[in-house]
Amino acid sequence: MDTKKNNLRAWLTVLGCGMLIAGSVTFYTVVIGNFFVPASEALGSDYSSISLYSTLVYIGIACGLPFVGNWLPKIPPIGIAGFAALQSIIVAALSFSTDVMWWWIGGWLIGVGMAFTSIVFISTVLTNWFTQKTGLAIGLAWALASVASAIMSPVTVSLMEMMDWRTSLLIFAIVGAVLAVPAALFLVSYSPERKGMVPYGYDPSVSGEVVMESGVPAKRAVKSLAFVLVALALALTQIVSVINAYFPMYAESVGFAPTVGAFMISVALIFDIVLNPVIGMTIDKFGAIKAFVAWSCIGILSMLILMVSAGNEIIAYLGAGLGDTLYVLLGVGIASVASTVFGTKDYGKIFAYITIFGFAAGSVGGFIIASLYEGTGSFEAVFIFCIVTIIVIMAAVIGAGLSGKKLPHVTQEADLAVEEELAGAR
Repeated sequence: MDTKKNNLRAWLTVLGCGMLIAGSVTFYTVVIGNFFVPASEALGSDYSSISLYSTLVYIGIACGLPFVGNWLPKIPPIGIAGFAALQSIIVAALSFSTDVMWWWIGGWLIGVGMAFTSIVFISTVLTNWFTQKTGLAIGLAWALASVASAIMSPVTVSLMEMMDWRTSLLIFAIVGAVLAVPAALFLVSYSPERKGMVPYGYDPSVSGEVVMESGVPAKRAVKSLAFVLVALALALTQIVSVINAYFPMYAESVGFAPTVGAFMISVALIFDIVLNPVIGMTIDKFGAIKAFVAWSCIGILSMLILMVSAGNEIIAYLGAGLGDTLYVLLGVGIASVASTVFGTKDYGKIFAYITIFGFAAGSVGGFIIASLYEGTGSFEAVFIFCIVTIIVIMAAVIGAGLSGKKLPHVTQEADLAVEEELAGAR
């Protein structure tokens, strides 16, 4: 086995995953928000109506996820490329839309396609490719996507200054396709075994001659307390992580200039690029459960900083940057916790079911944050809600780790033997 070639292919898979995330997930859930204002004005609708696109994307993802776990091992690269292309085609079609209704329909369809190119697919692929530095690999993939989005966001604004939003949106969709489709076709493979390779960090002297996946069988996992707790942690993390989108509203509520709120989002994005690999490395070093809890404490600290940031822009920027910890934990954090608790054997199926709850919660997260602010007239209630929620998340993750230790972990070979024995008994 050529170890150098094997390891290079593993890191190229990370690059491909980053390109795939950027050209689908971050472009069409984050950067596309730059088009909401001009599109809503042109279509004669208000901002809240067109922003329902984001809610319907999450609902679409939740609808697609039940099929992801079972289909992923069977879908060839051209299939994943097809789901990526579908998203870009729909975004391109939205550049010709004449009614906001098409943004709602398009959002749902994009979400269904995104179910096959987002967190479940990326986490499963990189868990298959890495037995060591898995957290770093997942974190780097998301960091690469953040870099691409940080570049593309101001580019879209500049494009709209030079031409109309429709042409700019069409170009945006083409760029997304150029990033995601080739990555899915040529760089991302479901597992190293399909390339005649072994995972990064594989040691035959420890693992034996054959790579054997071990973990909790999916049928057993979904009925366990650990499954409920990980799903709860993901759902609640999804809810509190949307606070990043409400920094402009917070800035306005405390009397900051509009530019401060916009820059708070930029600071969070910059922190995201750094935090993804850093949190991934701490997960690799200290374990997913301990690292998740420790970084959750940073999330609490960020809320406390934001609570006292009124009148001080620098403090507000610091709170916004550290607050991105919650968004990073939503990706590499929860994915690593699930892998630790349930193992890798049926990881794709189990994590797909878990994320259904997360994306369903994401569709109402913004409503909860906005309702708390509108009901109290202050963001202090929002920050207190986030702190309490983070504490519940930490408890759920710790509980999942303890409960997961009691679950039976079997190899693929052992699982097949049990099924054959049961079939013979019948």
